[in-house]
Amino acid sequence: MIQTKSKFMSLFLAFILILSVNLFSKENFKVQAANNGSTGLLEIPDARIMDEYSMRIFYNTSLPYKYYGIALTPLPFLETNLHFTQLSGINGFSNSDAYGDYKDKSISFKLQLLKESNYLPSIVVGGEDIWGTSLYSSKYIALSKKISYFDFTLGYAKGRLGGEDLRKYSATTSNSGSSNNNAVNFLLDTQIKGGDIFAGVKMQATPKLSLVLEYSGIEYTKDKQNPFKSGSSYELPSSKINVGIKYKITNRLDGTLSYQRGNKISFGLNYQFGFNRTGLYDHPEDNKWKASNKKKEEYKTYDTKTLSDKLANEVAAEKFSNVVVSTNENKIWLEIDNDRYANDLQAASRAFGTISEVAPQKFDTFYLTIKNKGVPTKTLKVNRKEFDLYNKDDLSSSYMKKALSVTNQTTKSKKEFKNKKSLYTSDIISTNKFKYSIAPKLQTHLNVKDKPFATKLDLKLDFTYDIMQGLYLKGDVRYPLYNGFKDLKTLALESNKLSIRTQLIDYRKYNKTQLKNLTLNYVKHTPFNTISKVELGYFEYAYAGIDLETFKPLFNDRAGIGIQYQYVYKRYVGNMLKVYNDLQYSSKFVNLYYLMSPKYDLHLNMKIGQFLAGDKGVRVDFIRSYKNFTLGAFATFTNSKDIFTSNENKGYIDKGIYMKIPLEVFSKKNSKIKANYGFKPWTRDVGQFVDTGSSLSQMLNNENNSQIMKKNIHYLKE
Repeated sequence: MIQTKSKFMSLFLAFILILSVNLFSKENFKVQAANNGSTGLLEIPDARIMDEYSMRIFYNTSLPYKYYGIALTPLPFLETNLHFTQLSGINGFSNSDAYGDYKDKSISFKLQLLKESNYLPSIVVGGEDIWGTSLYSSKYIALSKKISYFDFTLGYAKGRLGGEDLRKYSATTSNSGSSNNNAVNFLLDTQIKGGDIFAGVKMQATPKLSLVLEYSGIEYTKDKQNPFKSGSSYELPSSKINVGIKYKITNRLDGTLSYQRGNKISFGLNYQFGFNRTGLYDHPEDNKWKASNKKKEEYKTYDTKTLSDKLANEVAAEKFSNVVVSTNENKIWLEIDNDRYANDLQAASRAFGTISEVAPQKFDTFYLTIKNKGVPTKTLKVNRKEFDLYNKDDLSSSYMKKALSVTNQTTKSKKEFKNKKSLYTSDIISTNKFKYSIAPKLQTHLNVKDKPFATKLDLKLDFTYDIMQGLYLKGDVRYPLYNGFKDLKTLALESNKLSIRTQLIDYRKYNKTQLKNLTLNYVKHTPFNTISKVELGYFEYAYAGIDLETFKPLFNDRAGIGIQYQYVYKRYVGNMLKVYNDLQYSSKFVNLYYLMSPKYDLHLNMKIGQFLAGDKGVRVDFIRSYKNFTLGAFATFTNSKDIFTSNENKGYIDKGIYMKIPLEVFSKKNSKIKANYGFKPWTRDVGQFVDTGSSLSQMLNNENNSQIMKKNIHYLKE
């Protein structure tokens, strides 16, 4: 074995030497994935991270280990990773053959402390498998430096990557979902000694091919779950030296072939891409309407009433709804519901541009109020000449940021426009009362005892019907095309009264047409610049009742505060219109919002109060919206030990991540609709509330926040 390894290493080093004498054009090193999907070499991380707002989907196998999952960079200095490690030859559950091999869920992160410069290396600190049973927990610091075609990495690790036996960090509870778990104990340990170094080098042999050599400190014999000791299928590792090649198959797809642990040939595929609205297609140029000279001359002859009506029709023709126009001396007031663009500044650009095409030149100031279901949310004010110059690239973005006014004080703006005058206002044009969409909807259920990965594919009908300003009907009906949930067993942790989520799988298993939700909604501006909402009907799959909410933006959307009350009944599974009269629940919250960082579009939401099971505590949401994509992560802390009886619920911290993806990614057309997808356990009852899908406190968590719109001023000319 040693002789074979020596020959392999000699050939590999000779290969590097031969390639290094070739003068390939020097290009930037492409960040690539290690075995576990985080940016790195093979078994070890490096001090690199993916570009901001990038995502990697990966599958890497180095038997007896298989790794698959996703990695994300929600911030320019932070890379996160969620993946499974599958152990071939070890059963996941002794009493469930359907589950197959043991699969461990891992959450990892890598924080870049210093970017590489001419003289200094890149430096990161990181943690792997930072929550739960700590089968593969590590913490490390790593440095990387590029020299010519080589990228050198050196690091020090504690935990598995540092060769430690993680059993000594065992927690006193079996509930790995609580804060008292093995991985947290390991992370909080302050001892520095006891780990090991790791090191590696990657050579960019060609623009597409890189060669990798590394030293790993992992001691596989110390693993808690050890596939090498469970049978004779796999040889124990005989070396800590790993070698491999990484090849750029396409701009987004990388392949890896390696020789690891001295006795195993391994391979992997990693698909990496940046979030971008063009997505699968290049969007054709969204040409703006150009009026003829004849039409421009006509507009000079119109009286105030006719001018307002005509302008409203021109704007409605741009696929905006609930359009209203009024004029006052040299000013034009415009209101729209933005049904067309994911970003309100894009809508403002189109609406302002349409008005500027035909309005007589004496009108030099434009106001635009953006509405949601006819309810005003913010007002933009711009000088016409400055807007036109900016769209011709004759004004800088820095100038336009100061010139554009954005406020959520819509009533105050209207008073400023009217200046105590009684003015004519056009009728509401293009009400577009009924809207619907039909699309497939994929649901997933991960890592349950009966099946490690279950899916359900529905045909989903979404619809809204606007009854009057602020009053509308909203529904979601689903027809199952494929149901991989139907054979899953219900996990009953508590009594019927306290089974808030653990019985949700019964609703997902249902294999007929389902009414997921049907609610009557009323949203209205209320005194003191607040917005209030009443929502009545059928929520989610499992609940029916009422949701009341009031929210007040503060400091021009920099912060906000609101209150929310929910009173619901549990719904029957088979008869979706029927409820259990004896299963009633209420939740009460103070909702807080704060824009933590306009620079990074980083938002904080908090729900403080009582959840459906009666447990009291706080849910914390960190949200980032960027390029019309949204990434979020949350954790909920409650007094669950005082409410629940099962060990699985006591002390549990409900947590998860979610994404909102604009549908324009998958189309050549502009679209305001976003698809939601989340990774969240369904198997706990702690910290739960009814998700209405239209919470007022969530309205500010996007790029249409008044504070962020000016930062994205470029949308005003797109």
